[in-house]
Amino acid sequence: MFASTDVGSSRKLIVTAISKNGVEHPVKLMGHLEELHQRARGLPSSSQLDVLVHEIWKELDKENTENKEFPLISLRIEVWKVHYDAKSLHPHPTRIVLKEFDFEQK
Repeated sequence: MFASTDVGSSRKLIVTAISKNGVEHPVKLMGHLEELHQRARGLPSSSQLDVLVHEIWKELDKENTENKEFPLISLRIEVWKVHYDAKSLHPHPTRIVLKEFDFEQK
């Protein structure tokens, strides 16, 4: 019997907001976003990530109204898992999802 260390709770989900001038801002997920975060981390499907990113964007858009010079234009979501080398058993982080969401009005 084989076991896997790749379970949702052992993965890491990173959200980064990017402003129009290219500055990246890490996003902390708290409050009602935490449940969505846990779901997306466990099952990072397109639909789960879409729900999460749209809820995050609504929150950030409310907070970002005072920064008119360099507004936020996109979000990047990364999901990482730990892969263990078969011979040495050393852990190596492995990105399993990288998705960018562009919210800039064109």
